[in-house]
Amino acid sequence: MAKKQVPIIEGLFTWPSDKPQLIASRCKKCGTVMFPKTAFCANPDCEKSRENVEVVNLSNKGKLWTWTIQNYAPPAPFRKEPFEPYGIGMIDTEEGLRVLGILTTYDNLKLGMTMEMTTGKLYEDDENEYITWMWKPVA
Repeated sequence: MAKKQVPIIEGLFTWPSDKPQLIASRCKKCGTVMFPKTAFCANPDCEKSRENVEVVNLSNKGKLWTWTIQNYAPPAPFRKEPFEPYGIGMIDTEEGLRVLGILTTYDNLKLGMTMEMTTGKLYEDDENEYITWMWKPVA
């Protein structure tokens, strides 16, 4: 029997979805985009009003700004079992944010290359497979 795929934290990305997207917020007054979504604008010069903030989905493509290899097991909820070193990348999104995420591979990466947001398994238990957003190179 297939296990149910469950986001590690609800509300970070659209799920279930064939084309998952990160869920962010945007200030209607100043245009600031924030991930993860927030109730108030993060711009210190902007008015703090819930009515000014709307939920938006980020585009699922961006450019690889930098990356490294995670050589030690991180704490929950981002634990990966069984642990093996994996890539972590900082992606420049089309909306102007830099979003950190696990990379599906760290082979043949080049700074500035196009990356696409996807999902992947972190760990599982008897009932569920826990997933998070990840970035994969676009061929």
